[in-house]
Amino acid sequence: MMRWSREIRHQSGATQFLGYESLRSDSAVNAIIINGSLAEEAKEGEEIEIILDKTPFYGESGGQVGDRGTIRADGLKIEILDTKKFSDILIHRAVVRRGKVMKDMTVSAMVDTDRRKAVMRNHTATHLLHSALRAVLGDHIKQAGSLVASDRLRFDFTHFYAMDERETAEVEEVVNEKILENLHVGKSTTSLDDAISKGVTALFGEKYGETVRVVKAGDFSAELCGGTHCDATGEIGLFKIISEGSVAAGIRRIEALTGLQAIEFYKTRESELKKTASFLKIPEMKVAEKVEKIIGEFKLNEKEIDKFKQKAAKGKADTILESAVSINNIKVIAHKFDGLDMKALRDIADTLKNKIGSGVILLASALNGQVSYVSAVTGDLTSQFHAGEILKAVTGGKGGGRPDLAQGGTKDIEGLDKAMRSIIEIVKEKIK
Repeated sequence: MMRWSREIRHQSGATQFLGYESLRSDSAVNAIIINGSLAEEAKEGEEIEIILDKTPFYGESGGQVGDRGTIRADGLKIEILDTKKFSDILIHRAVVRRGKVMKDMTVSAMVDTDRRKAVMRNHTATHLLHSALRAVLGDHIKQAGSLVASDRLRFDFTHFYAMDERETAEVEEVVNEKILENLHVGKSTTSLDDAISKGVTALFGEKYGETVRVVKAGDFSAELCGGTHCDATGEIGLFKIISEGSVAAGIRRIEALTGLQAIEFYKTRESELKKTASFLKIPEMKVAEKVEKIIGEFKLNEKEIDKFKQKAAKGKADTILESAVSINNIKVIAHKFDGLDMKALRDIADTLKNKIGSGVILLASALNGQVSYVSAVTGDLTSQFHAGEILKAVTGGKGGGRPDLAQGGTKDIEGLDKAMRSIIEIVKEKIK
């Protein structure tokens, strides 16, 4: 766009923005652009950019998205897909849906009212959120970016730690309290020096002229802002934080919903709660209690199953001993299990050490995508064999431990059988 902006500026002059006071205007078509070039007209089906002498459409800036809507005249309908701002020119990206538009034609420009109101709710809520964060977390909070759309808001701010549940809930509560107070949202213009002297928040890195616009929500929030806003905080309806996380070192991000989107969020949650309660055959308000009980019972059952597995595995000790291979009168055991954790393998290794008398043991088990290994050496052989070194040789350097007992793990489940077979060669190499 910038390659022809000077030509357009010379031809059409600045665009008068009427969108603070009105969502409709009768305007003249100052310029039509097709594929980057000025045109005298555009026909049905063509994608264009159009500039009016005055417009109610807000051009994307300050984090707020551009307006959408329609431009109409007799036999003409143009759908506005987006509005951009370049200096003092507002450019409407559009598609001619019906008829033909010509330069200097008089048209009626109409902003999508519902979408604009949703954007306004999110923008005013962003100002309340900024002040609430400073109230809860401290004055070090500075805005580091934002997105104000019709379906959500995003707010980036300086802070070095993740917000905990209490802080998030408190910020959300403060914003909703200010919404319920239905604070008047005033908009005024003043000098930059006057605004700063009165403590109005200015965004770091933002360029301001000598005259600035101040948006003030009661005595709670006051910021320099050129965006569109509610007339009172009660118009926001409801505010809900849906996420908080890190986007860069020292920069956190909150995403939130307002108005109808926030209500829809709660409706979806309620629906999921009802489904869960129905599955459990209990009242909705008893779901957490029931789930906690089920998890507790599940953990107890898991422990009992683990005990049973360990007992069964220990019971196989005599059978495992029979599989021992003798290498120069040194007994070597290599055995793999299914579904045992590291503790169970250590317990079985201790049992085998007591039963084998003298020897080298390697045990392994795959569980949850991980292979656990335990190597053990009886006390009489630790001067010749080191359990930790054996384990590293088997696993390729993973794990370690004492001369008589070592443990480690890998994610290489496919290499398990090869690793178990390698113990024979490792022992033979040590004997040499």
